[in-house]
Amino acid sequence: MSLGDRLSLLFENRDTVAHQIQEMIYLDKLYKKEDILREIQVYSTLLPCNGKLKATLYIHAYDFKDLDWVFDNLGGIYNEVYLKVGSKLIQGEPEGGREQGREFSTVQYLIFDLQGEKSTDMELQVLHKNYKYTVKLDKKLAEDLIKDAYEVCEQVIG
Repeated sequence: MSLGDRLSLLFENRDTVAHQIQEMIYLDKLYKKEDILREIQVYSTLLPCNGKLKATLYIHAYDFKDLDWVFDNLGGIYNEVYLKVGSKLIQGEPEGGREQGREFSTVQYLIFDLQGEKSTDMELQVLHKNYKYTVKLDKKLAEDLIKDAYEVCEQVIG
């Protein structure tokens, strides 16, 4: 989903995670069973389940000079992404360890704990001091997200 000209967000699901696993197996030229299982274990943590949605936030910069602008003006933006479900505003929780002082990873993993909410009336909101954006989610997408979020987490093979 586009969140303006600087951000996009991808809600993860079985298809997106399977694609990432396949991509890493191909790029890293993995052929040993234990190496492939390790990739499956790592990426399976991105699967939505147990009332939580998982998403990848991409922060866009157009070149290295623009990347400096991003670092100077959008620091901590990954702490300011919210999913409104019905009347409840849920803050995306970023994965720890991606902050490196002034510079930060422009790819962030977020978890939205729905806390039992199941409304398909959803919108994404970015509420950063230097960047504000809101987009309503399509009803079909919202229905799919609720279905995915409330699946039971499965044990990964290995």
